[in-house]
Amino acid sequence: MIFSKRVTDTPPYLFHLIDEKKKEAQEKGLDVISLAIGDPDKPTPGFVLDIMEEEMRDPKNHCYPSYKGEPDFCEGVARWFFSRFGVELDPSSEVMAVIGAKDAISHIPFAFLDPGDSALVTDPGYPVYQIAVGFAGGEVIRVPLLEENGFLPDLASIPRSKAKKAKIMFINYPNNPTAAVADKTFFENIVAFGRENDIVILSDNAYSEVYFEEQDRPMSIMEIPGARETCMEIHSFSKTFNMTGWRIGFVVGGKKLIQALLTLKSNFDSGVFMAIQRTAARALHHPHAPGFCQERTALFKRRRDKIAASLEAMGFRFMLPRAGYYFWVRIPPQFNSSVVFCAELLEKTGVVVTPGVGYGPSGEHYFRISMTAPDERIDAALQRMEAFMRGL
Repeated sequence: MIFSKRVTDTPPYLFHLIDEKKKEAQEKGLDVISLAIGDPDKPTPGFVLDIMEEEMRDPKNHCYPSYKGEPDFCEGVARWFFSRFGVELDPSSEVMAVIGAKDAISHIPFAFLDPGDSALVTDPGYPVYQIAVGFAGGEVIRVPLLEENGFLPDLASIPRSKAKKAKIMFINYPNNPTAAVADKTFFENIVAFGRENDIVILSDNAYSEVYFEEQDRPMSIMEIPGARETCMEIHSFSKTFNMTGWRIGFVVGGKKLIQALLTLKSNFDSGVFMAIQRTAARALHHPHAPGFCQERTALFKRRRDKIAASLEAMGFRFMLPRAGYYFWVRIPPQFNSSVVFCAELLEKTGVVVTPGVGYGPSGEHYFRISMTAPDERIDAALQRMEAFMRGL
C-alpha cells in the first residue's frame, strides 16, 4: 500500500507522541503526572451545560448547520467582540464558526497557498502552523522568537526577499508555548508589515481571556486600523469556558478573507453542530460568565505563583507567565537536549513535561509546563522535580 507524501513525510504529532510515552510509563507501573497538555482540569461550567441541554432538545438544532455558522452564533460573536475589543464586525460576512481553533489553523493555509508558496511561521510555535503549511504544499520560513526580544518576532531581521515571497504569517499572542504577550505597538507593526508585503496575518488569539493582570489584558489585532483588509483572527471557546472537547471556535476578518476560508471549508465539512454553536454564543453573554472567568483567572494565578516559586527554588530560568496556561523554562545546564531532559524526568519521576524542540528548533533549550492539572497533582509533580534536581 502506498501512502501520500504528506503522510509519509510528516512526523507523528507531538502530543500523540507524548500520549504514547505516558502509556509506556504507566505500563511500567509509574504513577504518571502530566503537566504536558493545555487541557483545563476543571469541567465546563454548569451554566453552559444547562444551556446545552436546552439547545440539544430543540429540534431546530438537529439538522445540517450553516457552513459559515448560524446567524445567531455570528451575531452573538459580533456583539461580544464589540463589547470586548471595541471592534464592530458584520456578522453576515466577517465572522465564521469553526470546529475549534485547530480546525481553522489547519485549513486556512489551503485558502491562500499554492504548492511552492511560502509562509512565515514563528518558532517556537504551535506545531500545527508548520504542519498545515506543509500539507498545503507550502514552504515554511521560520521566524525565531528569542528570549532577548521578549519572544516577539524581529520583523526587521526577516530578509526582504523572503517577506515579499510569503503569502501568510502566523502569530500567536498570548503565546503558546512561551506565555509572552504583545502590546499595541507590536500589532501596529505587524499590520504594517503585512500590508507592505501583501501578507495575510493570521493571529491566533485562543488565549485572549486567560491573563493575570489588567495591564496584560490581550488586545485583538482587529483593533488596529487597516487590519480588516489583511488580517484574520482565530478564537477558541476551549480556553475561555473549559470547552476543549466541544470543538467550537470562530474566525473574524475582512469579507474577502472569510469568503476564501468559507469556499474551502464548505467543501471539506458541514459545519459545527447547531446546539453547540447556540450554546457557545449564549455563554458569551450569560450573566454568570464574568464570575466564572474571574474564578478561573484567580485559580491559574495561584497556580502560576506557586509553580514560579518552586521552579525558582530549584534554580530554573524562566520568564513569569503573564497570560495563558504555560511556563516556558530553560532546561538545566547539565543537559543539551530538551528531549533527553524530558525523557529522563519522565523515567525517573513519572512527571511529563513537553520538550521545547517539539515547537521548533528555537525551542531546543526549553521545556513547557502546563498549569492545567489538579492542585494536588501539581504539588506532587513539583516535589518530584525538586528531588530530581537535587540528584543532578
